[in-house]
Amino acid sequence: MMIATYGILPLVLAAWLGACFGSFSNVLIYRLPRNLSVVGPRSFCPSCTKTVAWYDNLPVFSWLLLRGRCRHCSAPFSVRYLLVELAGAACVLVGIARFGWTIEGLSASFFLLILLDIAIIDWQHMVIPHTLTVGGMIMGLVLSLFGNPGLPSALLGAAIGGGVILAVSYGYKLVRGVVGMGGGDVMLMAMVGVFLGPWGVPAVLFGGALFGTLYAVTAGRGRLAGEAKLPFGTFLAAAAVVVLVFGREILVWYLSGF
Repeated sequence: MMIATYGILPLVLAAWLGACFGSFSNVLIYRLPRNLSVVGPRSFCPSCTKTVAWYDNLPVFSWLLLRGRCRHCSAPFSVRYLLVELAGAACVLVGIARFGWTIEGLSASFFLLILLDIAIIDWQHMVIPHTLTVGGMIMGLVLSLFGNPGLPSALLGAAIGGGVILAVSYGYKLVRGVVGMGGGDVMLMAMVGVFLGPWGVPAVLFGGALFGTLYAVTAGRGRLAGEAKLPFGTFLAAAAVVVLVFGREILVWYLSGF
């Protein structure tokens, strides 16, 4: 980790920017599954529909100062808004800590923020908006022109990531008669391939399957019928975070056993 090499001011700035992106993530998380515009109208209270003033919409601080309530009607705002803003700050700090103030650090921070949105939306609604995955792929390809994994690896990773899930999905359909995984999972893994390259795809698939299995077992879902659904995108997103941040160390540890 590189975080110790920076002064406090750049880290505070990074955290604040991350919290601002986290605030926008709250907009995406609420509006995208409901097919609402993320551009307008401005943020409003779901209870009284009053527009939230800019000074009541400052990331983290406004929620704490208002004690998580609307200024107009005192209706409570979910603590999720605060947690997502803090998570946004953490995403940028982790990206900078791992890769520094570089294109790789910017790319990692952006990737983590998108994974945060996808994980929460899929967990709550069992859907992965193409707005996030396609937008993420485009940004990832642009960033790959200036840093790792490089454009050729990013394109190959996208093809492998999306292709593997597509093959598994239709293979499942041939056996069970229904599509095993949705188009959102296909696009998610294509995006993962863009950011992590072709070698990151199998690691994320393995990690996602492991996390999903552990959740199913601990939640008692292992006894449910075969048609029971899990928010697999959430587990894939979690695995992608692990591979992005700790992938090198995990690979070294794994190879050391041979």
